[in-house]
Amino acid sequence: MAVVASVNFCCSGGAVSYPACSPKVLNCRLQGLASLNRRPSDRLPTSRGFSSSRLGSSSFRGVHLRSTTQNGSRWHAVWQDNSAMVEVDVPLGVAWDLWEDREGVNRWMPWIHSIKVQEDKPELSKWTLRYAAFGQKLEFSWLARNLKPTFHQKIHWRSVDGLPNRGAVRFYPRGPSSCGVQLTISYEVPQVLSGVSSALAPLVESILQADLQRFAKFARQYSLEKQPK
Repeated sequence: MAVVASVNFCCSGGAVSYPACSPKVLNCRLQGLASLNRRPSDRLPTSRGFSSSRLGSSSFRGVHLRSTTQNGSRWHAVWQDNSAMVEVDVPLGVAWDLWEDREGVNRWMPWIHSIKVQEDKPELSKWTLRYAAFGQKLEFSWLARNLKPTFHQKIHWRSVDGLPNRGAVRFYPRGPSSCGVQLTISYEVPQVLSGVSSALAPLVESILQADLQRFAKFARQYSLEKQPK
C-alpha cells in the first residue's frame, strides 16, 4: 500500500489535514483509543454529513464508556465511513439472498469470527470481530439490529450495544446474470482521534475490498453449484 502523506477529515469545524502516521505511531494511538472512556453525544457529525441520532450506553473492549471526560466536558464523536464495491457475476437475487443470510456473512469476511442471530428476537444478532493489526490482537463484540431493508436494493444494520458501528450493503442491477455490490462500514470514534481513523481509512477499505472479492468468488461458485445438472 502506498504511503499517504496526509489525509483530510470533514467535521463540523470543516476539513482538517493530518499527516499520515507510521505503523508504530498508529499502534500507539490505537492503544490510546482502547483506553478512552466516552459515550456519544446527542448530535453525531459524520465524515460525510450529520446524523442527529443518539446511541445508547456503549462499551469498547468490554469497558463501559462514560459520557464525559475527567474535567466534566462531553466527548464528541464522529462517524467514519469506509466503502468498497465489486462487480459480481451472479443474478442480483442470488447476491441478495447470500447477504440476507446474516450468519453466513463470515464466509467471505474472515475477520468476523461469528454472527449469531438471537432466537427470541431474530432482528437482533451478536457479532464478534477478531483481527490482528500492528502487532495487536483485537477482539470486539456488539449486538446489531436489522434495519428495514429496501428489497433488492439495500440491506443495513446498526449496533445497539457494544462497539458503535453500522453497515450497509447496496445492490445495483447490471443485467440478468450480474450485479454490483457496495459494502459500507461505519464506526464511531471520538472527534479528537478523527485524524487517526482517517489515516486508517485506506487500510480498512482495502480489507473491505478483499472481502468483496472473496464474496464475488464465493457467490459465483455458489451459483454454479445450484444450477441443475
